[in-house]
Amino acid sequence: MTTLSEYDDVRLIWTDLNGVARGITLPGEAAAHASEEGVGFANGVTELTLEPGLLDNPHNGAEGGDMMAVPDVESTMPIEWADDTAAVFTDLTNVDGSQFDLCVRGALGNVLEDLESAGYRALAGVESEFSLLSPDGDGGWVPYNDRCSYDLDAVDEASEIIADWSSAMETAGYNVLGVHQESQPGQYEVNIEYDDALSTADGIMFFRHMVNSITRRHGHKASMMPRPYSGEDANGLHFHLSLWDLEVSENKFASDTGDIRFPAGKHPAGESGISDDGRYFIGGLLEHMKALTAICAPTVNSYKRLLPGIWAPVNIAWGPDNRSTVLRLPPELGPSTRIEHRVPDSSCNPYLGMAASLAAGLDGIRREIDPGEPTLKNAYDEDYERLPRTLWTALDHLEDDDVLRDALGPALVDSFVRIKRDEFNRSMDHISEWEREEYLDEF
Repeated sequence: MTTLSEYDDVRLIWTDLNGVARGITLPGEAAAHASEEGVGFANGVTELTLEPGLLDNPHNGAEGGDMMAVPDVESTMPIEWADDTAAVFTDLTNVDGSQFDLCVRGALGNVLEDLESAGYRALAGVESEFSLLSPDGDGGWVPYNDRCSYDLDAVDEASEIIADWSSAMETAGYNVLGVHQESQPGQYEVNIEYDDALSTADGIMFFRHMVNSITRRHGHKASMMPRPYSGEDANGLHFHLSLWDLEVSENKFASDTGDIRFPAGKHPAGESGISDDGRYFIGGLLEHMKALTAICAPTVNSYKRLLPGIWAPVNIAWGPDNRSTVLRLPPELGPSTRIEHRVPDSSCNPYLGMAASLAAGLDGIRREIDPGEPTLKNAYDEDYERLPRTLWTALDHLEDDDVLRDALGPALVDSFVRIKRDEFNRSMDHISEWEREEYLDEF
């Protein structure tokens, strides 16, 4: 069994509402001592904005006292790029030991407990896309290369960086399924093998910390900004979700009824499809999709990604192996049956994104929500409801969604909405170069 005292240094990590990893580095012995009661932080720092700054009316102000970051020792993983150093993820509690109401990891834990009480164990895999940038010599940054989808020269050119990324993830206990050049210059995707939903969310946060640290050591920059450049595709964080029995021996989405057509076939061929649980799960996601968008696409910039024509999800529909919909049913069925949720982007807080998505799916199962017929057509050309066009509108839907509000906790949702409305308001106070070019000489 891992003990924190085995390491010279331990990084205690917790995640704020924006999805930013925060924490403290302690000597191993001190970290081990903290494993019982945790380490205290002013509880207001969970509500830092990305500016950064504090809100005028936070849930916890200067008078709010402390929260405790309590290490989940089972989540300990070695940090390969730092000598004799480990990372451990923490849950936030009040000083009296009760759950802190703005703890995003705790919010996911609550949803997973709800799922288990209903007889399900949630597994999740991720596709993490990001932009690899190089210095331009003038203090700015440009895409690392000028290549596009699956270009092997792009992988070869970055082979040393990629090897370091992969090795660090493997050392931490995560299986990297593959790394490839994505569709636009400097854009890469790293796929991490599925695991239980909490371990996967921890893995996303570790991956972000790792890829930034290692890339910086190579003299470059990794950015999780959803759409860093105009005219180009953007960075997603697709969730692959499935529900299993409590022993993780049976995929509850799998079915031997092959009643769904796939455009290019399926595996296994023949009598394989998706179960009623899987359909209802899809129905719940579709039902709550507008509210989910606020959490899965949580920045002003996120809505520059959600546009038709760049293979991003726009229409609230589902389809077999269909990348024009918000939900895709991959053609690998049987034990591999899963739902690909394509709305989350690279800025999504993985704990909140997973928690909200699983809560929406469970609501669909409980209420037996019919998702309707899947589409084999290009959903961009069909008459489906669209996702919200702005963060502000998505937040309106989140505030009105009682299921997600109850699942995540009213205080957490209220604080998240306040932080994100503040972000939107600050964006409205800045004028872009496009606006000046479009309007300055015209009126």
